[in-house]
Order: sequence, then C-alpha cells, then structure tokens
Amino acid sequence: MAKPQDVTLEPSAPHGPTGKARMMVLRAFLAQNVAVGCAFGGFGVAALPLQRAYGASTGTVALALSLCVLVFGLAGPAIGALIGRIGLRWTMMAGLLLSASGYALLAFAPSMTVVLLLYALPVGIGFAMFGPFPSSILASNWYAHNPGMALGIANTPLIVALLPMVGMVVIRDHGLTSFMLMLAALHIAIIPFMLGVADRPARSAPASSQAHAPKPDLMLPARQLLRTPSFWAICVGAGFLGAIGITGVSHLAAVAAERGIAAAEAAALLSILGGSAVFGALAIGALCSRLGAAPALALLAIALAASWLVLMGTTTFALMAMCSLALGAAGAGVFPAVNMLSARLFGQETLPRVLGLFQMLTLPLTFGVPPLVGVLRDGMGGYGPVIAAMSAGCGLTAIVFVLLARTGSRPSGALAT
Repeated sequence: MAKPQDVTLEPSAPHGPTGKARMMVLRAFLAQNVAVGCAFGGFGVAALPLQRAYGASTGTVALALSLCVLVFGLAGPAIGALIGRIGLRWTMMAGLLLSASGYALLAFAPSMTVVLLLYALPVGIGFAMFGPFPSSILASNWYAHNPGMALGIANTPLIVALLPMVGMVVIRDHGLTSFMLMLAALHIAIIPFMLGVADRPARSAPASSQAHAPKPDLMLPARQLLRTPSFWAICVGAGFLGAIGITGVSHLAAVAAERGIAAAEAAALLSILGGSAVFGALAIGALCSRLGAAPALALLAIALAASWLVLMGTTTFALMAMCSLALGAAGAGVFPAVNMLSARLFGQETLPRVLGLFQMLTLPLTFGVPPLVGVLRDGMGGYGPVIAAMSAGCGLTAIVFVLLARTGSRPSGALAT
C-alpha cells in the first residue's frame, strides 16, 4: 500500500510551476483577508464611531453589515456566472476597485442612509467579487488534486484579527474618515498582486482556452445542479453547520451568562472563539487533505454537537474554553470543506456556479437560525432544550455527510477538468 502523502502545497499538474502556484495561494490569501478584514474586522471597530457620527441606533448601524452579507449571498450566482465568462482576474479586479471606492465614499458619507447604501452596494458586491468565494476558487484551481491545505491557507482570517487593534488607534488619533480611507488604501495596495491572477495552470486549461479564463460551456447548468440530491445535501447540511457556527458568535456570551459565568470570563470565551478561526481554517484544510471533505464535514458536525452539549453541562472555564475553541475552528472550516467537496462531486469548472448557488440558497439558514435560537430560548425559558435540538441537528448532519462520503459520486454529465 502506498504511504499517505505529507500535507504540502503541490500544484495540480505533476511538474507544474510550484512557485507560481504558491503565489496564487498568496494572492487568494491577500484578497480574502482584505475583503473579510475590512468588512468584518473594520466594521467591528467602526460601529460605535458610526453610531456617534450619525446619531444612529445600534440596530441601524448593525444593519449595515447585515446588508453587506445579504448582498454577498444574493450576488453569488451572478458572480459565479461572471467568473465563468471573464475569469477570476478581471472579476476580482473589478470587485477590488468597487469595494475600494465604497470605503473611500464611506469616509465622506453625509448620512446614515448613505452609509447603509454604500455597505450594501459597492462594498457588498465588491466583497462578493473578490472575497472568500473567488479566492477559494483560485486556490482550489491551482491545487485541484488535493486543495485542502491551499484552501486552509487562503481562508486563514489573519487581518480580521489584527485590523481592530490598528483601527482603534487610527480612529482615536485621526478619526473615522481616516480609518475608512485606510481601508480603501488596503484594497489599492494589493492591486499589483491581483493583476497576476491566473485561473489555473496553463497545462491544465482545456484545449483552445486561456489559462486565465475558464470556458463557460464546461460548467454544469444550474438546473442540473438543482436536480442533484448531493447538491441539496451539501446546501442543507453545510448551510446548517455554518448557521450553528454563527450562532456561537451570537449566543456564546448569553449561554455563559445563563450558566453563571462572570462577564469577563464570557468575554474571554468569545475572544477564544474568534481567535480559533485563524488556525481552524488551516487545521480543516489539512483534515480534508487527509480524510476527504465529506468525512471532515461529518467530524465538524460531531465537534459542534459535542461542544454545545459540554458547554451546557459544565461551568469549568477550562472545558468551556476548549469548547469555544472547537466551535470557532469548526465554523471557520465549513466553507473550505464545501469548496473541496463541491469540486470533487461536480468538477472544478462548475465550482463557481456551485458556490454561487450555495451562498444564495443557504441564506435562510445563516440569517434565520441565530435569531430563531434567541426566540426559542425566550419561549422555553432557557438554552437547554434549544442546544439539545441544535446538537441533534448536527448529529443528523454528520450522518448525511458520512452517507455522502460512502455513496457520493460525480453526477451524470459532470465534466472532468
């Protein structure tokens, strides 16, 4: 039997340009980090200054990021089709410039209404065009035979952890306008890297096509995907896991308070959950490379279920910290694992369309489950029954992905790349 290979970054072509492939992963890492770092990390530190600057309520300010995420999800299918038409380079460049213009305009927005519109349109659409979705496709294309580690690196959220600390100093010393201009400047700074984006190694491109632009007719049509049970299994199962991960961010502090944990310790649990995403993406990438994406998603589901159950059964801070670590790492790993599984089932050329539809179809779960958990908690008088139901759902999801790992195969008509 052949020995398992070490987890190393090797391009999809056997003798391909390893240095160039690694540069593509670096480009994906930079794009994902600037997009997510500015949208989430930047917004987190700007929320209170925005509230003060425009006399807006907390709910109104929070709506800005919600609109950005909503547009990101709804734009998915269109962005997938655009990547198929013009390639990743020009899609990502257009999104980068659009998002940069949005932050530059935010620096001088005259009202909160304009702030909401800017977060929804130039920032939200730009985020969809060059953020995690196309960045993951870029990394996956260059390591198509085993993209786990490349996807883990590309999705490591380093800037989102660092930007709030820098942003607080900039806002304190120079004001909110300077901070928004700094976010725009971050986008401009990575333009030289984005100009070097190529969709895939030249030798793996289909005949008579260019390496930087996939042929749209090699994509499976959306109607075929929507008729495929495995596609819906991915959407429902991974969408639920993603929603449970978001629920951790929304409700962990309240769960800790209900268990009698002090406010300072609850804040520490949230910090652990957020920080774990940095290495969680790398760990999940390695796990996918070793076991496969479907088994990895099954393990993520089991980890989420066990972590929530332990959280409700202990008040020992060390155990709660370990559970928070697992929740954050598992939540960060869902999208890279979905990327890898989708490429295996439907082909690399169809990946933009699959991920675009996935983003849109899972919006009801990612938007609906966290507030529903709050409503159910209030109605039942505590988190216990709600967490039991969440854990049971994760258990069922694990079974779905185990079955998909055993029976999943590329649907009839799928095109190999």
